[in-house]
Amino acid sequence: MNIQSILVNHMTEPLGFLLEHLRIEFTLEADHFEEIEKQLILSVADQPVYQTEFLPYDNNFFEVDLDLLPRTRYDIKITIRTADQECISSSSFFETGKLSEPFQAQWIGNKDKEIQNTLFKKDITINKEVARARLYMTALGVYETLIDQEKIGNEFLAPGVNAYDQWTQLQTHDVTKALSLGQHELMISTADGWYKGPYGFIQGVKDIYGDQHRALAEYHIDYVDGTHEVITTDESWLTTTGKVTHSSIYYGEDRDDTLSIVNWKPVIILKESYDILSDRLSLPLIVKETLEVQEVLYTPAGETVLDFGQNHAGLFRFYNRTPKGTKIYLQVGEILQKGNLYRENLRSARAAFEYISDGEEKWVQPSFTYYGYRYMKVEGLDQLNPEDFKADVIYSDMRSTGEIETNNPQVNRLFQNIIWGQKSNFFDSPTDCPQRDERLGWTGDANVFSNTAL
Repeated sequence: MNIQSILVNHMTEPLGFLLEHLRIEFTLEADHFEEIEKQLILSVADQPVYQTEFLPYDNNFFEVDLDLLPRTRYDIKITIRTADQECISSSSFFETGKLSEPFQAQWIGNKDKEIQNTLFKKDITINKEVARARLYMTALGVYETLIDQEKIGNEFLAPGVNAYDQWTQLQTHDVTKALSLGQHELMISTADGWYKGPYGFIQGVKDIYGDQHRALAEYHIDYVDGTHEVITTDESWLTTTGKVTHSSIYYGEDRDDTLSIVNWKPVIILKESYDILSDRLSLPLIVKETLEVQEVLYTPAGETVLDFGQNHAGLFRFYNRTPKGTKIYLQVGEILQKGNLYRENLRSARAAFEYISDGEEKWVQPSFTYYGYRYMKVEGLDQLNPEDFKADVIYSDMRSTGEIETNNPQVNRLFQNIIWGQKSNFFDSPTDCPQRDERLGWTGDANVFSNTAL
């Protein structure tokens, strides 16, 4: 008998999610399921705060009625007891976000509303050993957050797709390892995303929710000596413009790594902001698979095109080996027509990446957009090594719950097409397509596909 997994609201060890209706389930492997009982204990700092009796094992979950505390880790212990009083146990945990706790932080911004990539920073000093540190934050626009120039976490395009006039999701980041003794630079990098950039059917409308990037963050630090410190976004932060010179969901991205990050100025404090805040609702967008170049094509039109072998949604990256000032231009598409890259189906979506090299050898990847594609047209490289290009498949961090394999290769391919269709379109919000100037959460499409998706 073995407890194989424990899920909290269908997630493994969730951090900072909204858990209004708490459900804890588990998978039990056993030779028989008669005359066994189950028990759940939730603890905070080794003190039980919720405990059931041993209950008849008639299902594999617990519905928990408990008022959760903000910013708190709850340890889970599930015990199975057999008829002869033999017990087995398994443990897990979840951690709450801000819940309804008010923010001490303030929304910060830059006076210049036209900046495509707004940077915010603050220098801090850690004088004591850190036991635990959490960052609770969000932005209007999409964001990445860094400590000492290292990106925190592995997700893209946070805070995701929001109806900003109804809610804005918060993310909780574990930053314990990043805050060692000494000086540190806290940084937030923002771009238009779904908040400010052009979005909608056929070319889209910009500034749907607002016309200015904003950020809100609290760093909660628990020290080994038992003290607690909160570092917030406030008037002490500085702001300037970053190296991304243009980005949006349909456009793609332009980045100039020859630019210097200068002209830091004090932030402005923004009072009139969307502050209908919610702990996160949706799963993060992360790299789930990576595709290699399957073939380098030289088309009748004289193009150099990389074939990654599979239509998908996500980002790409390449290893830069070019001298400073070299301009590399990458365009993507789904299909070839008459042997050439075909992009007319993208309509007004530029779906490209322009990069100006700083001469440093490194992996380069767009930050604030995404693409739907199989093929990539490469311009600006005198010598092309296919091993220098990777396609990172990104979609919501869903678990695969089943698969089908038959003795018919065409049926198997059909099933894989369906799975790839779901991967490509479950991009935070279930969308209608991942490539052109649409990518919208139509309820008609979701209604047709929802049973298959589940």
